[in-house]
Amino acid sequence: MLQYLVTSKVRRRLLSLLWGEKHRGSVAELAHLAGVAFAGAHTELKAMQRAQLVVSHHDGGKQVYSANVEHPDAATLQALVASAARPVMPERSEDERLKRKLVALGAPLRGLEPLEVSPSEQLTTLLEGARLARRDAVVARCLPLCFWNVRESVTVKAFEALSLHAEDKHTLGFFLELTGELGGDRRLLGLAESLRDRRMTALREFFQTGRREATREFDLATRWGFRMNMDMDSFQSLFSKFTR
Repeated sequence: MLQYLVTSKVRRRLLSLLWGEKHRGSVAELAHLAGVAFAGAHTELKAMQRAQLVVSHHDGGKQVYSANVEHPDAATLQALVASAARPVMPERSEDERLKRKLVALGAPLRGLEPLEVSPSEQLTTLLEGARLARRDAVVARCLPLCFWNVRESVTVKAFEALSLHAEDKHTLGFFLELTGELGGDRRLLGLAESLRDRRMTALREFFQTGRREATREFDLATRWGFRMNMDMDSFQSLFSKFTR
């Protein structure tokens, strides 16, 4: 319905971010999250502001936009945006190569030969693996093993060098805290907290598959803003079986 009524891709993405996922941010931040050009995001946000669909305020020298929840048609717009299904994220040609790298880091993915990962590639592989985990539940279950096996290389400074965006920070933070809980390593819990972005307050689906699925009670995921159909037990058995 939203795609039919709102023909502009830029406008749809910004409406989904601001009204559906409750994001707030500068033009540059929202453009990046939406995957659109800065100029297009700037034009649409100014138009939304004239229509009183968004409000803005200055925060630390930048103009921050958010949904105008006081708008008289706010409930209607929220319902419309909420009804729009997430786009299906298909498997990509490079996924198998990435999975082979994850196997080299300890992921028990059947039928795949490990592909050597150099020490300088480890964190990038974890980041790419975390992104893939949002599309692949099997990878998600395996990923704590990869984090655990390279935990000595995981530092705040190393992650800062990756110039992470907010969604990546929360995905990595979730897996770091999960791994810390599974393995009893409190250092990983502290490292996870260093990645938290206080602007990310909205609950959203962890798995970006385009399908709505039942969710389980999983406080750790909720703390990072995620709903998912898995819980701690979903990860514990595999982690215990393959921990080195």
